[in-house]
Amino acid sequence: MKTLFLVRHAKSSRDDPSLADRERPLNDRGLHDAPMMGQRLSRSGMKPERIVSSPALRALTTAQLIAD
Repeated sequence: MKTLFLVRHAKSSRDDPSLADRERPLNDRGLHDAPMMGQRLSRSGMKPERIVSSPALRALTTAQLIAD
């Protein structure tokens, strides 16, 4: 049986209002929390076969940090 995980991006920054929405990076908390979520999933034995992400920077960064 397949399992689908839906994951929201980690906390993103709103420090630079000139950035387009899809260009917003993760803030310090997001950069800290995303790898911890990946470790939590790994410890639970959950290893995704495939990751599909939004092209938004914050989503791609979150996906990469979780996968690492």
